[in-house]
Amino acid sequence: MPDAPIRTRFAPSPTGRLHLGNLRIAVFNALFARRHGGQFVLRVEDTDTDRNLDGSVEGILEDLAWAGLVPDEGPGIGGAYGPYVQSLRAPDHGAAAMRLLQEGAAYRCFCTPEELEAAREAQRSRGSGSRSEPAAGSGIEPGPMSGPGCPGGCRDAHPDEADERARGGEPHTVRFRTPDSAIRVEDAIRGEVRFEGRDVGDFVLLRADGRATYNLAVVVDDAHMEISHVIRGDGHLSNTPKHLLLFRALGAPEPVFAHLPVVLSPEGGRLSKRSGSPGVDVLRRDGHLPRAVVNYLSLLGWSPGGDRELLEFRELVEEIDLERTGASPTTWDPAKLRWMTTEHLRRLSGEELARDVEPFLRRAGVTVPPARLLPSVERVRPRLELLSDAPEELRHLWPGVEVLRGGWEEVAGDGDDARRAIQVIRKALSSFEPWDSASLGQEVRRVGGEAGFRGRSLFHPLRLALSGRRSGPDLGDVLEGIGRDEALRRLSGPPEGPEEDITGGGRV
Repeated sequence: MPDAPIRTRFAPSPTGRLHLGNLRIAVFNALFARRHGGQFVLRVEDTDTDRNLDGSVEGILEDLAWAGLVPDEGPGIGGAYGPYVQSLRAPDHGAAAMRLLQEGAAYRCFCTPEELEAAREAQRSRGSGSRSEPAAGSGIEPGPMSGPGCPGGCRDAHPDEADERARGGEPHTVRFRTPDSAIRVEDAIRGEVRFEGRDVGDFVLLRADGRATYNLAVVVDDAHMEISHVIRGDGHLSNTPKHLLLFRALGAPEPVFAHLPVVLSPEGGRLSKRSGSPGVDVLRRDGHLPRAVVNYLSLLGWSPGGDRELLEFRELVEEIDLERTGASPTTWDPAKLRWMTTEHLRRLSGEELARDVEPFLRRAGVTVPPARLLPSVERVRPRLELLSDAPEELRHLWPGVEVLRGGWEEVAGDGDDARRAIQVIRKALSSFEPWDSASLGQEVRRVGGEAGFRGRSLFHPLRLALSGRRSGPDLGDVLEGIGRDEALRRLSGPPEGPEEDITGGGRV
């Protein structure tokens, strides 16, 4: 562990909302920084302008906040190492490239796109392509030419001649002069990984339009922001020898590199948006708890030891490390995430659960009197797997005026005995104590039996009057959830007036 303060970064591209794979990288970086009292930095890498989408930065910040991974520094947050949007750092990237040119660590390449493609095609036909492919969608230039130079011999041209051609306006890129020797990457998860310089090749630093490539920009930004640990997906492992060479050429301290194992889809391919990786907004809509999502993602490659799986955020912060992170692929299991959300739901206090289900109730149009929300939620808690299950479960307790009226219409159709059964139970419950599910259920059966009502003749009219339905949760749960006043009101006859009058006012 270096002596410098721990600083990690999450560096997404603003191409849309975060998906599960992105969020997993943020989880590891945030937890690791918190574990060591360091800083978690958000940097937006927007240099691939063709793929950028308006509103993405705001969406990314919202998704991180939902997951409880609020950056210490970043766009809209500030910090001493800004700007935190990569395109705003273009002058620094260009200055670094010019410095490498002046020091002979880079050169100008005047090969045309047609010449480069012809060289690649020849390389493919010989079967001697690079063994280190760039990460998909990273905006990285295609793989190297055969050998360390470009196909046109630009590497060996005199710098003065190259500068003269550049001043004349001749299109060109700037390439790094990669040494033809082994490059050893010390990865905190995988150990030593060796790359050959001839396979890495002379990679592009500046495009023909003067924009920095990913490889140059990320190193300049990491160095400026004093990032101590680069924790990212294994798709970037092939970039790391290039980054090490650039850190050394620029005289910047090398961070610790840690490449998390690949996450596979349930079908076995690499997990991505295209292969079904859900967006964070989808996880939210489906009713997953953020603490469960963070817990689950932390276990995709890392283990706390023993048989433990359910950990709260503070426990993850206390225990996360790189030593117990494996290199073998791991698999995204949506059923496991659903189970984990269900288990975390069980751990919530009643107040927390009531707070978390409120947005789902509002979207579903389910009205619950504020004073009855907590006891109602507690009655349906055992049947919740996701927060999004709450509206349907609570509709059994708070079905709405029209449903209750419809229930009483069915009661009327069942005849006088149905109405008499309701009246008997209403009278018995008017002063009954204690008002809890088990006691209420026993009292309903006792009083109903004494009056000659059992089974269907008792429970069907009661359920219709209380919930407007012929099936649903145990009547004791319904009675406890809605409370005495509301229960007696419903058992007295069909509701009159608007919704607010029936439910006591207020909507959650």
